[in-house]
Amino acid sequence: MKYAEVIHNAWSLTLESSKLKWFAFVPSVIAVIVFILEVAWQLFWYSKEFEFLDLGISFKNVKHFFSFLVENGFLIWVIFLVIFIIIFAFVLPALIKATILLTIRHKFENPNEPIKIRKKVVEGLNYFFYLFEYKGMMAPFQFFTIAFFVATMYRFYHGTIFDHLWPVVIVYFVFSIFVNIFLAFAPYFIVFENQNLGSAIKSSMSLVFLNFGKTLALILLMFLVNFRVLINVLVVLGVPFGILLTVSYFAASGWFGFALFVIIILGILAILFASYLTAILEIFLTAVWERTFDSLIKESKA
Repeated sequence: MKYAEVIHNAWSLTLESSKLKWFAFVPSVIAVIVFILEVAWQLFWYSKEFEFLDLGISFKNVKHFFSFLVENGFLIWVIFLVIFIIIFAFVLPALIKATILLTIRHKFENPNEPIKIRKKVVEGLNYFFYLFEYKGMMAPFQFFTIAFFVATMYRFYHGTIFDHLWPVVIVYFVFSIFVNIFLAFAPYFIVFENQNLGSAIKSSMSLVFLNFGKTLALILLMFLVNFRVLINVLVVLGVPFGILLTVSYFAASGWFGFALFVIIILGILAILFASYLTAILEIFLTAVWERTFDSLIKESKA
């Protein structure tokens, strides 16, 4: 397997697949928004716990905002938006993953045929439940899940029981790394080999074990290429912190409304920019793993 060829082919497909990039754009926006809300929630409670921001006005603002929604009939739309975000963030990613995988494989095998996203969505329904199970199973082993859990535990139990939990956290984090490595190919076995979740897990562990060096090298290479985490940290972390800082600093001044308007506009633009780059990288990384999977499977059958 030639890494340079795999990466070149994956990047060429990414550049040529505009429909697929825009298909991944909306889920990326939702993912970024959910991440912002999670970070903002942590920042808010950390500010209350350690008093590094004055957010006493926030509860009044929330109350006034809620009253405004009720009085103007916007509450039902907010509820609808929340349900929409929940579905896109926690239910549909499995179908979206299947669609992207099927489309990428079709594009590699039939480069001259136009992409039919809706057809691939229908085909992806066949793998939805297994991928949904896989994502649910992998959720406790994701980096940000662990990070948010540790942040919450530290906020409640720092100085007491949390000081004795660091060895457990480190061991669990290392274990999660190995889980992510050995189960990396499970979605590809589900979609391309039509296996159920249990069989896909066994097949993925076997394939990684037999090709551990190649898999680890690819993971390290993708770690260097994948700027998505850096973009999310720099941009997404800045949005909730900027909003909270603006609320705290300008709450008692006449510039509060204007400052909040500016930060919201900049935040929306930053979210859209980060989401577009995330969508591009999602297609690229998936294409790299698809080419790697295809190559390793052919080598194992040769």
